[in-house]
Amino acid sequence: MEENNVDIAVLNSVYRNARTGAQAIDDLLPKASDTSFISDLETQRQEYDSIGTEAATRITGLGGAPESVGEMKKMGMKMGVTMNTMVNDETEHLAELMIKGSNMGIVQMTKVINGHREASPETLGLAQKLITCEHDNITRLKAYLK
Repeated sequence: MEENNVDIAVLNSVYRNARTGAQAIDDLLPKASDTSFISDLETQRQEYDSIGTEAATRITGLGGAPESVGEMKKMGMKMGVTMNTMVNDETEHLAELMIKGSNMGIVQMTKVINGHREASPETLGLAQKLITCEHDNITRLKAYLK
C-alpha cells in the first residue's frame, strides 16, 4: 500500500473514532444532570473535535476525503444510549458507559497502529494522541464511580 494511502487509512480511523466519541457525548449530555460531569464531558467533546479536525485536515492535505461515521452506526449508538439510560440515568452509570466507550476506542486505535506501522510518524503520533486522550478521559471519569 502506498504511504499516502496507509496514512489516509489510519487518519480516517482516527477521524471516525473521534467523531464516534463526540457523537456518544452528544447523545449522553441530555441525560446528564451533574454539572461537574457535564463539564468533564464537554471538555472531552472538545478534545475529540480537535483531534478529528486535525485528522480531517491531514487527510485533505494528502489528497483524501474524511470518511464520516455511517448513519446506521449513529442510529445504533443513539438507540444504545437510550436503552442504557432508560432505567438508570445516574451519573455513575453514564460515566461507566463513557468509560466502556473509551476502552473500545483504545482497543480499536491500538489495532490500527499495530496493523499500520508503515504509516508516517506524524500519523501514528495522532493515533497515539487519541489513545492518550481516551486514557485521560477514563481517569477523569473514574471519579464518578462509587
